[in-house]
Amino acid sequence: MPSEAGETTYDKAKILIVDDDRVNLKVLEGMLRGLDAEIHLALSGEEALELAMQHHFVLVLLDVMMPGIDGFQTAEQLRSRGGTEDIPIIFVTAISKEQRHVFKGYELGAVDYLFKPVEPEILQSKVRVFLDLYAQRQALQASEERYRTVADYNYDWEIWFSPNDKILYCSPSCERISGYTADEIIDGEDIFRRIILDEDYDSWRHFMADEMRVDGDSFDFRIFRKDGRERWISLVKFDVRKDDGKSLGLRCSLRDITDRKKMEIQLRHQALHDPLTALANRTLLMDRVARAMERANRHEDFHFALVFLDLDRFKVVNDSLGHIFGDSLLVEVSKRLWECVRGMDTVARFGGDEFVLLLEELDAPREAFTVIRRVLDQLREPFLIEGHQVQTTVSIGVVLGAQEDDRPSDLLQKANIAMYRAKESGRDRFDIYNDRMLQRAVDLMHLENDLRKAVQEREFRVYYQPIVSLEHGGLAGFEALVRWEHPERGIVSPGEFIPLAEETGLIIDLGRQVLEESTRTLARWGREHEQAEKLQLSVNISARQFRNNDLVQDVITALQKSGLQPGRLKLEITESTVMDNVETSLLRLQRLKEEGIRISMDDFGTGYSSMSYLQKFPLDQLKVDLSFVRRILDSTENAEIVRAIITLAHSLRMAVVAEGIELEEQADLLHSLHCELGQGYLYSPPVPAKQAEELLLKGIPAARPR
Repeated sequence: MPSEAGETTYDKAKILIVDDDRVNLKVLEGMLRGLDAEIHLALSGEEALELAMQHHFVLVLLDVMMPGIDGFQTAEQLRSRGGTEDIPIIFVTAISKEQRHVFKGYELGAVDYLFKPVEPEILQSKVRVFLDLYAQRQALQASEERYRTVADYNYDWEIWFSPNDKILYCSPSCERISGYTADEIIDGEDIFRRIILDEDYDSWRHFMADEMRVDGDSFDFRIFRKDGRERWISLVKFDVRKDDGKSLGLRCSLRDITDRKKMEIQLRHQALHDPLTALANRTLLMDRVARAMERANRHEDFHFALVFLDLDRFKVVNDSLGHIFGDSLLVEVSKRLWECVRGMDTVARFGGDEFVLLLEELDAPREAFTVIRRVLDQLREPFLIEGHQVQTTVSIGVVLGAQEDDRPSDLLQKANIAMYRAKESGRDRFDIYNDRMLQRAVDLMHLENDLRKAVQEREFRVYYQPIVSLEHGGLAGFEALVRWEHPERGIVSPGEFIPLAEETGLIIDLGRQVLEESTRTLARWGREHEQAEKLQLSVNISARQFRNNDLVQDVITALQKSGLQPGRLKLEITESTVMDNVETSLLRLQRLKEEGIRISMDDFGTGYSSMSYLQKFPLDQLKVDLSFVRRILDSTENAEIVRAIITLAHSLRMAVVAEGIELEEQADLLHSLHCELGQGYLYSPPVPAKQAEELLLKGIPAARPR
């Protein structure tokens, strides 16, 4: 039994000496005194039987000839009683050594005979044999008890399979883990076949039979508990062998890892899926694209398409209604995308407002167009989110299959390029990738690098286009327009670099440079030339500039540095820009008006043209877009459209300027419609500051009173 110190101690061996002669008892006791044993004495068979019921003796030294119950009778009763039937008996006798007496003793279960007088050495030698056997048995019993204690009270489910797969031992923990008792596990016919899930059983069976996977190898599988619940189990097995190498079977430890498995599955899902929409993320998408490409390489009839989507004007939603609202919109978009594809397709959120569809097992590449048109139609339908109705569209780029040297990242790049081409072509549409697009994308990349360098090194120049009075022909002001003098390419068209500057955010710094340069120039002209003291300066503000929170301060700073009066600065802002976020736009425009700055709505008539909103905004001027001016002479209908714009502006106490005037007839008609101001190539193209200053001093030949 265990001691307090944790060591194992054993009960002292007990020996019973039975003889009706006290002298013989003392003699035998004396012979055994040096042995590590507890000696008990009995003077009769009856006393011996009584002591045998009270103690566990490892050996009985029994005299044969005794009054009452003799030694043979005592031995016979010991053998017939439960608990004493296995006690070894050595007869110590002085009776005849005749064979019949010896045989009778052995028949009664004696293990040996000693004849009086007994030699001490012989007695001690024989008794030591039984003491050693007792010590070994005690050690084995203690070892078994220790193992059983560990096994029975182990939190894990311990089980021992014999070499022929019979269950030799099963710990009580099995009931906590499986719902089955140890007896049900041991006695149950093919119990593991019944409780292991079908899809895991063959793998479990192969693992158990694999002799190379032992001594700590583990296997995870699922079982059905007795109550029907599914649980994940981890099994670790050890090969049990005897000293001679013979197998004793497998000892296995089973542990319930359901919570851990759920966490692993959750973490794996999180690692491969977008947390907001639960769609596949970029990592999972790239893996599936790679697999689709491998299948396409192996099978000529396997077709797939990669579809890159970007929501149009999503930033407007985010900026106007907040990121939480924007996230809700992304979730709803993801749901609609799922409705548009088939079960084998992949829908992924690539980042921000970008999504990717991987369409696999297409009967033909053109089948992808059916899905894409369905997506376009679905996303045109308004979304109702938190009481707000939101309209959005999507620009889509498509790659049909892969070329021989393509990598998954190449396909994504190509689809992305095609998507940007669709966006440039008017949005709410799709474009299919071709190699010309890649070259254009490379050119744009070089252009962006040059653009960044140009902003840093101030390669941009401000050109000025005169604005004249259609009434008296005098110069009313200038519009500041930016031109890029590229060191290698010469003058770069604004239509080429302005959209790129807007997209990259470089328009903020570029616009700041134009504002500072143009206000400084007009202020200098006002100081040097009397006729320039009241000229107006019109400066275009892009959508990204207008959304920039530093805009008002940038304008104030430019005015302060240049000394130009705020009332001489007119900021031109497009309809679509102010309508992106009406409330924010109104606050920003009012802040500019408080500083005395004038506001003009550019390209009027091409956007929302909402009367209710126009009344809200503190505008000073409307600019009629050149598309209307160019067609004004084509039909009376076109002229009436311009008349309506001018009438609307005047009703709101705003002046009107028409851009794109190239013909005298256009100017005459605009004047007859009561348009106050005009600009265009009829008067002068945009020119550098020096030439603009000459126009200021010498006048504009085409400008005349009417």
